[in-house]
Amino acid sequence: MTDAPYDGVEPLKEFSVLRTRDPALARELMRSRFGFDLSTRQTDGFFTRANIADLPNLSLLFCASATAVSVPIKSSKAAHLHLCLCGRAALADERRRVEIGPGEALVCSPGRPALLDYEAGYEELVLRVPERMVERCFVALAGFAPRAAILFEPQVAAEDPHYLGLRDLVLLLAGRLDPAFSVWPKATLEQIELACVSQLLYCTSHNLRRLLGEGDTTAVPSAVRIAEHFADSRCEHDVGIDDMARAAGVSTSTLTRAFIKHRGYSPSAYAKRAKLSHARNLLETGAATTVVGVALRCGFANPSRFAQDYREAFGEAPTETLRRRRMPGPQNG
Repeated sequence: MTDAPYDGVEPLKEFSVLRTRDPALARELMRSRFGFDLSTRQTDGFFTRANIADLPNLSLLFCASATAVSVPIKSSKAAHLHLCLCGRAALADERRRVEIGPGEALVCSPGRPALLDYEAGYEELVLRVPERMVERCFVALAGFAPRAAILFEPQVAAEDPHYLGLRDLVLLLAGRLDPAFSVWPKATLEQIELACVSQLLYCTSHNLRRLLGEGDTTAVPSAVRIAEHFADSRCEHDVGIDDMARAAGVSTSTLTRAFIKHRGYSPSAYAKRAKLSHARNLLETGAATTVVGVALRCGFANPSRFAQDYREAFGEAPTETLRRRRMPGPQNG
């Protein structure tokens, strides 16, 4: 167990949305805000608190209950990281039951039914991450859009450095946010959000974890890594599978089989994604000033096709990336 640096001061108190002894009011808030139900067998002594801070893309919640409660989750379009501050809780799904205590966390995955049970006196922070934000961050890390929805396993290793970094970020947010968002301007908050979601993707087990690569390089053949490096270093050239295979010292068929097995996509798909990621970097840093110019620079002869591929990869048109780069940063939250 890892003790959380929690001093007992209620987080997000200025964002209070509920303080009630009425289970019906608590149930109504859960249904209206999140589509979840809430039940308790003990109405005597029932008292619950909820504080909710809505950030540009995520939500951060503090929840506490004086009595034991249960929350059945039938379906959700967001991932929820539950960080235990006090007491104990458990998540049960069709395959397992995961219990957590102070300093530990679990994840409710979008698209997976589960039952959350909270003991009396439980307090927690919850980071709510919409599916689109999970996908956006995955694209930023992997350089391509996932073909399947990301499904998280509930258990989080409490000693994992990535988790400890995520926990510290969440606690920092909860401790410094105010309704005027005076501490961080919106642009800074968005970067902190991306950092939180990146840490979530690295500290959890999920079906696309191997595509992120970190910590898994020993399992990937050297030919794959050499071919990837070759494509990455020639993002402004016309790189084909023959070139990648020649650089890796293997046949095209061998390289293709290795990519499919260890990466889940073909060498040519990787080369294309490397070019698109390079194009995005050029647009975001101001190194390119026109979409047509960056398309031609990165080896896309057809700017319209480039724009289509770019949108499929990153969820926005290259013109939108360029426009955001040219916009002055906001000064207030």
